[in-house]
Amino acid sequence: ARLFTSITSELDRMSLEIALNHHERWDGAGYPGCVPEVAEGSGHGVLQKKGEEIPITARVTALADVYDALCSRRVYKEAWDDERAFAIIRKNSGTQFDPEVVDAFFQITDVLSAIREKFQ
Repeated sequence: ARLFTSITSELDRMSLEIALNHHERWDGAGYPGCVPEVAEGSGHGVLQKKGEEIPITARVTALADVYDALCSRRVYKEAWDDERAFAIIRKNSGTQFDPEVVDAFFQITDVLSAIREKFQ
C-alpha cells in the first residue's frame, strides 16, 4: 500500500484501496483492518472492517483473487476445477465474500470458464 502514498489519479486511489483492503472479509474477520492512523486511540491500532465498510473494488478483487488461487496450480497443490472452486465460493458467501458480489460472479461463470480455458 505504501507504493500508492502519492495519489495522482483515480487509478492510484483505486489501487491503494485494493492493496489495503482485498484481504478483508465480509464478516469482519479479515486483515489488515483499518490502518493505525485511522484507528488511533483504539488501544490496538486495528479496527476490523466488515460489510460495506470494505470498498467495492476490494470486495470484487477478494473474490477474484481467491478464484484465481483455487483454479491455479501452485507448488503445494494442483489447480482445482471450476465446480470445486465454485462450491468454496458459494460456501463463503456472506462470511468471506459480499453476497451481492458472489451473485454477480455466478452470473458470468461462462465467461470466466472461457477465459480460464483460453489461458491455461
